[in-house]
Amino acid sequence: MSYNRREFLQQIGLGALQLGVISAIPGSVWASSLSYGQLPRSSPEAQGMSAKGILDFANAVEADRLNLHSLMILRQGKVVAEGWWAPYAPDLKHTLYSLSKSFTSTAIGLAVAEGKLRVDDKVISFFPEDKPATVSANLAAMRIRDLLSMSTGHDKDTTGKLRESGGR
Repeated sequence: MSYNRREFLQQIGLGALQLGVISAIPGSVWASSLSYGQLPRSSPEAQGMSAKGILDFANAVEADRLNLHSLMILRQGKVVAEGWWAPYAPDLKHTLYSLSKSFTSTAIGLAVAEGKLRVDDKVISFFPEDKPATVSANLAAMRIRDLLSMSTGHDKDTTGKLRESGGR
C-alpha cells in the first residue's frame, strides 16, 4: 500500500481554503449550486474546529499506518475536511464490508452516552419475549460488548446458514 501524505494533506488544505472562501459568500448564493445529495462545505474554523487539529489527526493516522482509504469530517451538517490516500480517489468505487457494524456501533455509542444502556448489559435483557425456552449459559452471559467485539462464541462461521435462510 502506497501512502501519499503530501497529496492527502494538500487536498485537505486546499479544500479548507476553497471552502473558507465559499463560506464567506452568503449561503443563498452558493448553496443553490449544490447538486442533489451533495453535502454543503465549510471551513473547519467556521464550524468551530481547528484545521491544525485535523492535520494533526491525519498525521497520526499515517504515523500509525492505519491504512485509511479516505477521510471526511462533518461538523454541524457541513463537510469541513475530506481527502484520499493514494491510490484511492473520490471517484473510485469501493466494496464496503461490514458497514452496518460501523453504524450499529455508532448507535450503541450514542445510546451509551445518553445513558440508555451500558456495554456490559446482558443482551437477553433487551429481548425477553424472544428468548428460547432453554437459555444456555453462553447466551445468558452474552453482553453488548461481546456483540460489538464479535466475540459471541460461534465455533464456525454462520454466514452460509444466514444466506441459505435469506437472513431469517
